[in-house]
Amino acid sequence: MYRNPAGIRRRYEQLIRFPEGLLVTGDAGCAFNPRYGQGMTVAALEALELLKTDLRPLPFFKRIAKVVDGPWQITVDDDVRLHQATNAVNPKQRLLNAYLERFHTAAARDPELALRFQRVANLYASPSSLVTPGSLARVLRNGAPPAPVPAAESVPGGGSERSAG
Repeated sequence: MYRNPAGIRRRYEQLIRFPEGLLVTGDAGCAFNPRYGQGMTVAALEALELLKTDLRPLPFFKRIAKVVDGPWQITVDDDVRLHQATNAVNPKQRLLNAYLERFHTAAARDPELALRFQRVANLYASPSSLVTPGSLARVLRNGAPPAPVPAAESVPGGGSERSAG
């Protein structure tokens, strides 16, 4: 079990001022739900921002917010979808969730869509890459849910299956 199975995001970029000479990165700024496995990658991307010449706190925090925004939105949307928090879902999220359901169905049949999703999940690409015109066309072509198969037809020979023992 994880100590904190939820995500926590602190919005340092919204502060008016912050002490000079101090910066916040990693879990101190945004701790991801460990189930998504994105925390270390985001922390590494944040560390790259430390190589830039402008290390004043507020500009740094604004750059970090851009690093965190995509992965954070993925985890929040997925948490809402998984926990079926319908009161927290606005119409835009409902539409996006419906699209992603079709996207996942299509990705099971379309290796290009599966690759696009993996690139987003592994933070190589922006979540917006899942809704490009090319992705939309592929989802529409391949995203219909499979037709249900009656139980009697799902086992070769049409009979039932029992385990020995």
